Amino acid sequence: MGNGISILVSRGQISILDEFVRDNQPLEACAILLGKRESNAFVIKEIVPAQNRDSSIVRFTIDDDMLFEIYKLADKKNLSVVGIFHSHPSEPYPSSTDKSYMKVNPVPWIIKSTTTDEMRCFISSDQVNDNESQIEEIEIKIRD
Repeated sequence: MGNGISILVSRGQISILDEFVRDNQPLEACAILLGKRESNAFVIKEIVPAQNRDSSIVRFTIDDDMLFEIYKLADKKNLSVVGIFHSHPSEPYPSSTDKSYMKVNPVPWIIKSTTTDEMRCFISSDQVNDNESQIEEIEIKIRD
């Protein structure tokens, strides 16, 4: 699973994400995860909820201006974008659209299912097969 790469999230951050998903149902909820890369771990320090410009139950888009502001916020706090979070109304696996965007945004993508309440994380790997990046699941480590 993910060559030992993981994403670290606190119980409090999981609660914030759960509440954000509930507040946005039935639409897909989305957020940008700020933090630091420490060796093989992406450590989440801050969650920045974003509005789903698509107002859709099956896809999300974050407004370009909002993304720019989030990157400025990260820079100001000496943090990096270490992940993208969104919810799915089905199983927590990347859709074909997600996979396309994961190649452009090679950070961990946490997907939470609103039907099973399960959360999984995926990243686009550096391995190339038939000229296409592979999507790998990585471990979500919960810290106190």
